[in-house]
Amino acid sequence: MDINQLETEVHSIISGIDAPIGLVIKERNHSINVNENMPMPAASVIKIPIIMEAFRQAEIGDLILSETLNIPAEAKVGGSGVLQTMSKDVSITLLDVLTLMITVSDNTASNLALERVGISNVNRLCRELEHHNTEIQRYFMDTKAAEKGLENMTTAIDMVNFLEEIASPQLLNQDSANRILQIMSQQQLTSKLPAYHIIDDVMIANKTGELVNAEHDVAIFQYKGRTLFAAVMVNEVSDQVEAQQTIANIGKEVMAYLTR
Repeated sequence: MDINQLETEVHSIISGIDAPIGLVIKERNHSINVNENMPMPAASVIKIPIIMEAFRQAEIGDLILSETLNIPAEAKVGGSGVLQTMSKDVSITLLDVLTLMITVSDNTASNLALERVGISNVNRLCRELEHHNTEIQRYFMDTKAAEKGLENMTTAIDMVNFLEEIASPQLLNQDSANRILQIMSQQQLTSKLPAYHIIDDVMIANKTGELVNAEHDVAIFQYKGRTLFAAVMVNEVSDQVEAQQTIANIGKEVMAYLTR
């Protein structure tokens, strides 16, 4: 399968869903783009620039990843994650907080990380990387802010650009980028782009995002020296299962493209 055949397969898959889709699939200088600059509610894929900013601050000594953060009961929020289920106050390291934020998309951990690194600093990182359509406006599960119209936003092309920075860092140092990639590769939420992952030699590092009416997944695929980036964002979803299966089918074709 070549890139043109992959593009044909991808367009066939997304033609079956009646919802706005932003999509970028990129390998080297070849790219498949669909509404790549369409701003969408970011959901949890916005957690990628948060961990990037945390590691950037650790590089310059503004953060210590081994520092301990206390998680009082009042800091716990709903949605995805495990910290909210713990019956007592918890203390864990910042690195563990960042890991939970990515691997199980823990919203309590994400808010702790975001508070520690600073919303304005994450947004400044986005500007420095020239990702001008990505912005954090509120904490996770902050319904009052959401009711005021505040939303975290991004685009498919911005998300692929974040992934490229992790794979081939320009702003981050190589060690930080490697550690972020390693955390992402331990992702526990794998029902979308990695759903058909059956070849051990294919490494997938992904981050999902979900809202009531949105399904996203972004991923780095690596196979025998090749690296491919993918971002699929589906908004205004009426059927969550259909949207998830659409993303899974795209991931299946990406893996077929890489391994054939």
